[in-house]
Amino acid sequence: MWRWVIGLGGLVGIGLFSSLALFSMQAMSMMPAVEPGQRFIVNKLAYGYSTVSLPLVGTRLDPNRLVAGPAPRRGDIIVFLDTTQSPAQTIVSRVVTVAGDEAAYDGGRLVINGDYVQRDALGPEMLVTRGGPQQVTRYRETLPGGASHEIFELNDDGFLDQTWPVTVPEGHVFVLGDNRDMSRDSRARGGPGMIPLARILGRVSN
Repeated sequence: MWRWVIGLGGLVGIGLFSSLALFSMQAMSMMPAVEPGQRFIVNKLAYGYSTVSLPLVGTRLDPNRLVAGPAPRRGDIIVFLDTTQSPAQTIVSRVVTVAGDEAAYDGGRLVINGDYVQRDALGPEMLVTRGGPQQVTRYRETLPGGASHEIFELNDDGFLDQTWPVTVPEGHVFVLGDNRDMSRDSRARGGPGMIPLARILGRVSN
């Protein structure tokens, strides 16, 4: 009896442990929400299961398989597998639009479904980058539905600050880094594009 209980407890413990993962990142693309070197926990069951997030197996199975769960929401920070790089890399970014939404960037402003997203200036800051100190502006951005977060903008006329509108297809999300001028995201030429749900490893826990 006790052996059975202990065995069941062990399986439950393994299941809970395997559904969470500890990550860290060195890039500056998700500042100010995630600092370089900061550790964070990823919930690998947040959106169901894909073979990207499957414990102990990972990408050795078909990476297009997905057992769907709750859909990602605007404002979620996710970890996904970027297969446009060789070898594939895990990337941290923020979901800003979901299936059916139209996304664009115009003059440094995020535009969703034809409306400019609310952006409130919080003041200038100095970032220390590999190229030296750079002054950025911190903003609070509020997405449709009410999710808000802070972002950094170097300026509003960079090469990522003007994009054509695109509609997010079913089974995908559109992601941006919070450090908008220092991010390889769905806007970037040669970047990951729109992210299939089956490539998402999980959601970063608050």
